[in-house]
Amino acid sequence: MLYAFDKLDSNLDTLGYPKMKSGSGFQTIRTDFKQAYEAGKIEFREDGIHLIHEAQEWKGYMYMPTYKVSKYDSFSKFHITRCTVIDDFMRSGMFNTYYKWSNHQVNDIEDRDTGLNHPDKTLKVCSKCVSQLINIDIKDTEDFFNSLDKEKQGNQDLQVDIFGYVKGWEKISKAYRAAKNYTCEECGVKCTSTMHKKWWHTHHRDGDKTNNYESNLECLCVCCHSRKDQVHEVNFNNHTWKRHIEIFVKLYRIELTELKSPCILHDSMRNTM
Repeated sequence: MLYAFDKLDSNLDTLGYPKMKSGSGFQTIRTDFKQAYEAGKIEFREDGIHLIHEAQEWKGYMYMPTYKVSKYDSFSKFHITRCTVIDDFMRSGMFNTYYKWSNHQVNDIEDRDTGLNHPDKTLKVCSKCVSQLINIDIKDTEDFFNSLDKEKQGNQDLQVDIFGYVKGWEKISKAYRAAKNYTCEECGVKCTSTMHKKWWHTHHRDGDKTNNYESNLECLCVCCHSRKDQVHEVNFNNHTWKRHIEIFVKLYRIELTELKSPCILHDSMRNTM
């Protein structure tokens, strides 16, 4: 067991991972550009590079979190449109050149040669981007941040993946499932082998993947998780997940009459029981 504790909330600070509730206000977000772009969550527009996150659109920019700082005695520039530099990057498919998407006023930059970290740096805008923009006066990331609509601004600084999970979510999830002894809170099925832990998931009750308070989490077997609501039914409705559930059902020989609250299986799974 990685973590043994009764209350997850009181230990998240020790783990060093967020337990915030996002609410409906403004968020500062950083996420991997390659993943977001390949998932169709990036849109290039005249006023910025938009990220589709949690059914909302966020205007931001691209920047390199690693750069040859000592060699060039400067930090990487940031991009707010598909300028010629980014266009060449996109056309060549050079995703080995690592970019992040951000809407923060400052970012940490690591020296690619020395590994030295330079925290909270204000980055200058790419000159190619400036030449393509009309009536937009932005010199650096602070200017860009100040231009954003933050009428309902919050104080959160999230680093999320393309699925909306915060940085460190895997450790939070493992800690919660361990605290629940890998027992489904819906049907009562308990994991009997370390190798089977992958079939127990941590579910966000309110659907907000940044709300990691213990009261919002729920340990579910893959079967119960797949039919939690319409969104999950759609997400789990593919060959890979159906096969995943089928193996789980066969291994645990689930009997509907023996479960506390029986799993509602996919129709295609019922004949395996």
